[in-house]
Amino acid sequence: MTEDRSTPDDAERPEGEPRFSFTDKRKVNPEDGSIRPSGDTPAAEGQGSDEPVDPIDAEAAQLFEQAAQDGSESVPADAGRVAELEGQVAALTEELKREQAEYVNSRRRIEGAAEVSKEAAVARVLGSLIGVLDDVELGRQHGDIAEGTPFHSIAQKLEEVLGSHGLKRFGAVGEEFDPNLHEALMHEDADDAETATISLVMQPGYQMHDRILRPARVGTRGPA
Repeated sequence: MTEDRSTPDDAERPEGEPRFSFTDKRKVNPEDGSIRPSGDTPAAEGQGSDEPVDPIDAEAAQLFEQAAQDGSESVPADAGRVAELEGQVAALTEELKREQAEYVNSRRRIEGAAEVSKEAAVARVLGSLIGVLDDVELGRQHGDIAEGTPFHSIAQKLEEVLGSHGLKRFGAVGEEFDPNLHEALMHEDADDAETATISLVMQPGYQMHDRILRPARVGTRGPA
């Protein structure tokens, strides 16, 4: 007795009608998007393996494969380009920092030079007025510029204006002699003195801030 190998589909299929079969010819696996090797495509029953391939499926498979290859090749190329650009950015940043530091230093040098020039100009003007201040001081000593007179008011305002620019008078009797500030034109020996002091002021000294415009010309008294 022969075994019946018919299927339910065979029972429903009319006698003489060809049996239906489905063959998946797609080159791209719809589940994971991978490319199917040419040998993995199952052939339909009763058909040879040299059946013509659908041009649309072939083109789609080729484009998909090319895109996959281009993507894998562009990753290291893009990474190298990014590293190169990062290096350029770092170099430009360092150069910018150096330029900024040089600009700040140059600006400080220019400002410092301008301040020195300004002080030198003011010192020259004040130095030229020292002779006028000497005449004012002599007028006070001789009573020509008495308090309450117009000349006294003018002299006082002149000294205030010059003082606002840093001009100061120094050198008085009893001060300790300082060769950096005083110029000794005469000296009196005194065995009882421990240090030299100013005993006579011939001309007061003037300074603008730390700049000595004229040393005080004095007479001193002290050890021989």
